[in-house]
Amino acid sequence: MLSNLINRQVLREASLVAFIGLVILTLVPFGSVTPFPFAFAAIGMFALAILAGLLFALPKQGRWVFNIALSLLVVLTSWTFIQTIELPAAWLANPAWRAARDLAGVQYAAISVEPADTLASILWVALPFVTFLTGLILCDTDQRARKLLTGLGLAAGGVAVFGLLQFSMFPNVLIVVEKHAYLDSLTAVFVNRNTAATFLGLGTLLMLTLVRDIARSYSAHPPGEPGRNLLLLRTWICILLLCACFTALMLSRSRAGIFATFVAALIYFPWLVIHWNSSRRYITPAPRWRSALKLLSAVIFIVLLLSMFAGRAILRAQERRLEDDDRFCILPGIWRAISDHWLTGTGLGTFRTVFSAYRDPACGIFGIFDRAHNFYLEGFLGLGVTFPVATLVTFAVLARVFWSGLSERRRLRYYVLLGIAGTVLVALHAAVDFSLQIPGFAVFYSAFLSAVVAISLGRSHGENERQYG
Repeated sequence: MLSNLINRQVLREASLVAFIGLVILTLVPFGSVTPFPFAFAAIGMFALAILAGLLFALPKQGRWVFNIALSLLVVLTSWTFIQTIELPAAWLANPAWRAARDLAGVQYAAISVEPADTLASILWVALPFVTFLTGLILCDTDQRARKLLTGLGLAAGGVAVFGLLQFSMFPNVLIVVEKHAYLDSLTAVFVNRNTAATFLGLGTLLMLTLVRDIARSYSAHPPGEPGRNLLLLRTWICILLLCACFTALMLSRSRAGIFATFVAALIYFPWLVIHWNSSRRYITPAPRWRSALKLLSAVIFIVLLLSMFAGRAILRAQERRLEDDDRFCILPGIWRAISDHWLTGTGLGTFRTVFSAYRDPACGIFGIFDRAHNFYLEGFLGLGVTFPVATLVTFAVLARVFWSGLSERRRLRYYVLLGIAGTVLVALHAAVDFSLQIPGFAVFYSAFLSAVVAISLGRSHGENERQYG
């Protein structure tokens, strides 16, 4: 009996290591935007998900989140598939099929204007959901959830170091191929600077958390105790990786990415400073004026960092005003397309085809918009009213999860704040860019979310909080 339990725990640990490895492998080849890396990542993650589902029980406290996420996955993928099938009722089909029948005698009619592309998009929707569900299964304790976040943070730090070395030594190279765009910006392993900025911003928050954890462990070790020097070394390594993530973020020159990161930092960093020692026992509560002073100092520090190190991004914002940005010029056209297809959508993955008919000539003839630069609007156009409903359900679930974490967790409350800050960062940037549509980043964020959700709902494992808090 005991040996079976030990073997099961070893197998779960091995599965967690494999899970972290798959997330990293999905990141490295340009965020898996090309077919072969994406197919490899999808096969690996689906296989691990099936294995985890068969071998391990779902943690009781996260079951309701698991069930809602699984339901959303079924609804979204089912509706995407329905958009591709031939419909007997012509009034539900996209009007483009009626024009095709009149002009070329085409008899097929579906909701999607490009059924093949929409069908292929099912995997792009399913992979982040499967990653999140697998993470919830594997993160059955606070310790494993923190191991996952540690692995993700170190991976982000490693990518940042690689990006800095590549940008300083070979600025015209992207991993192993010639770089054709964003030559003045650091993109790390991604094709565009905006996805890199979202990733590096989330990595900065993760590394800040790791620095906090290891620094506190070091300060708790008396001088001369075995392991103190090793903890000191680990502290400095994490500080260097934190600096690498922050520096790489600044060099990305992404205005929205840097702004979203600083908004997230204003949520997370002041609380972290005020409650740096809050998880220690028998600490006398600080006077309110001292907490207020710490809060003000932390906010000033964040603002100073923005003004000192985000100069290149600020200069870009000054040189190219918002009204001159093509992303904002095309928004009215996207809204017109949505208003014409708000109920059923035009089919997931069809933005490039559909939007060409709605593009305003005043936006110029340069540039091909194959994405909306707005995750929410593109989802609305592709899936119809199903998408905003699913989005509202997702945000409502996360709000309830994080509220529960803030109410129930004490020593690990800063992980709940990390989840809130990371979600705000990603949600804000998604309004002006398409980072969540890049498979590598979507998988990374889904894994991050599974860990912080598991910690937020892990209060029933009181022994874990005592042991690992």
